[in-house]
Amino acid sequence: MLNAPPSAPTSPARPRGIRALTLVETMFAMTLMATTLLGFLGAFIQSRRVTESSVLHAAATSLVYGIVEQIKTFDYTTLVPSTSTDPDQATYDAFPGSGKSAPYIRVRLNQDQVTWLQCKTTGGAPTSRPSESATASSLDVPDNIIGPLTLSSVSGTSSQPLTLHVWVWIDEIPDVAHDVSDVKKITLVYSYSYADGARRRTAVDREVFLRTRYDQ
Repeated sequence: MLNAPPSAPTSPARPRGIRALTLVETMFAMTLMATTLLGFLGAFIQSRRVTESSVLHAAATSLVYGIVEQIKTFDYTTLVPSTSTDPDQATYDAFPGSGKSAPYIRVRLNQDQVTWLQCKTTGGAPTSRPSESATASSLDVPDNIIGPLTLSSVSGTSSQPLTLHVWVWIDEIPDVAHDVSDVKKITLVYSYSYADGARRRTAVDREVFLRTRYDQ
């Protein structure tokens, strides 16, 4: 009796209702996944830009408020502003922005750095926040440059360095009719530029406060 030849293996039967994906369906799924990933990537980049701009803004405002608080404690007559030659000028000439001529306000930026902020005392202070295109030349005021200062973001990574332009006006505004004779208005405008993606943006802000003889 002859043996029957072995039969070819057969593939397991596919359950009814299950079919393979077509090429069109596969491409559509990959396109949908890529679109979703691009959305997450765009959100991450935008978050990074917002965080970095916030770090720069916080650093700038903190530095300016520190300067404002120092000015509020200076002697009204001799230091707001100072018109004399500072005997310690040679000591501070090594620091950027120091060694400027009078009138000036000498402020401390940190434990190691002191800078002289040249002032304008003949009026012309802006009554509103200047435009982003404003410069020291356009406002006819000395340009005080502070920085670049190295900063870190909230996550600890390195952020853009901060270079601050500070413009200071000190105006006498006595009101003798109301028995007010010793009042000075200090207007401080600061500006800085930063990279926002491929664009370069400029931020400008303004602080105004009064300095009287008896406010200490």
